[in-house]
Amino acid sequence: MSELAHHTKALRADPACALLLGEPGPTGDPLTHPRLSLMATARFVPRDAPEHAALAAHYLATHPKARLYIGFADFHFVRFDIQGAHLNGGFGKAYQLQPSDLPGM
Repeated sequence: MSELAHHTKALRADPACALLLGEPGPTGDPLTHPRLSLMATARFVPRDAPEHAALAAHYLATHPKARLYIGFADFHFVRFDIQGAHLNGGFGKAYQLQPSDLPGM
């Protein structure tokens, strides 16, 4: 994340956040398609943290053009520590999840 972005300033002021994951289908009402809301706490990863180099390597492997800006002073990696989630599987299908319900969390 860039230090210039509004959401970076907001997360620095209050790290509580939510991430919405979903992919609406090609047709129909978007509210009928599954989506997952993750409740999290944002944690900025300092450049001198042991995990920074691994995050940079992974990011560059999947986004090679980021080599242009990954070293900029205002660029930061952010980890999202998940506290819970809400799964909406479509109309009338809503579930509250714990981190243990989410693989890899």
